[in-house]
Amino acid sequence: MLILTRREGEALTLSPSKDIDPDMTARELFAGGPITIEVIESGSHTKLGINAPTGIKVLRAGLVEI
Repeated sequence: MLILTRREGEALTLSPSKDIDPDMTARELFAGGPITIEVIESGSHTKLGINAPTGIKVLRAGLVEI
């Protein structure tokens, strides 16, 4: 589980890893299981726990490659 802390207005991005075939179907992409996002702690900062299949990368929105 990846744990990220986010403040109000901040985001995270879920996207396929670069090594994933771009023609892969959603069923194939999620064959490893669903994405689960859990609030671990809330307050001025919210801690989110993210479980995702290995083919999904999770990044803070400021780190997204364009």
